[in-house]
Amino acid sequence: MENAINIDTLLKRHADGNSIRDIRRIIAHLKGTSYENVFFHGSELFFTPEEHACFINMLCRYEAQEPISKIIHRKSFWKYDFFVNESVLDPRPETELIIELVLRHFNPADQLKFFDFGAGSGCILLSLLHEFKKSTGIGIDISAKAVDVAIHNRQMLGVKGATFLNASWNDPLDIMTAPCDVVVSNPPYVRTQDIALLEESVRKYDPPEALDGGANGLDAYVQIAQVSQKILKKGGMIFLEIGCDQAVDVARILEAVGYGSISVEKDLQMLDRVVYAFRC
Repeated sequence: MENAINIDTLLKRHADGNSIRDIRRIIAHLKGTSYENVFFHGSELFFTPEEHACFINMLCRYEAQEPISKIIHRKSFWKYDFFVNESVLDPRPETELIIELVLRHFNPADQLKFFDFGAGSGCILLSLLHEFKKSTGIGIDISAKAVDVAIHNRQMLGVKGATFLNASWNDPLDIMTAPCDVVVSNPPYVRTQDIALLEESVRKYDPPEALDGGANGLDAYVQIAQVSQKILKKGGMIFLEIGCDQAVDVARILEAVGYGSISVEKDLQMLDRVVYAFRC
């Protein structure tokens, strides 16, 4: 193979100061193969000059602190790899706690209706419908480009029963009066003045509308609490991801509109992460 570049040689050349795991992930993406294949058979894989040029470009982006997920357009969440780009928030492991809590309170054999406020990549709703195979759900997002990503993930993953719509939770839509069993959301909750304090990989590469929760970080919770009361059945449940210092405030917001049995669940770092409650 004239001018071909061996993958193992490339790894050794760029090992210093970089994560070998991430470099292998970039290589696997470019070669259209698995990480495991690069790990075990790198000596048998080669880049063409064109592939090598693409690799160098991606490596430069990686060294400039662009998240690997945005470079290879893939992020793992729950049991899937999701397509992601600059239009959606990267799925975080902490958000998987919502899936765990819903599974704790509902039987996967149940036929439920889910509603996801601010669906983004679709990771929460699609993961839930993977577990609750008889169920259906609607996810809305104010970003049309985010909805396109969610629809792409639905088709790519072959999850049935999910509908994604470009809408604000303040829009007077018929879907806002349709009864559902479970409301979920990972809304924007960073205080506007704190956006500048976020890591560059978040501040620069995640969409601002998925981060900015207003002056006190609570704008979305006030709106979701009010609208969700219109669509949740009595006895239905709401699950909201929160910032680690927002549990008391979000609980008060839910209580003020009539939610009861309000609880807070901590993540693996023992930080408050999800507030959940029943509609009375």
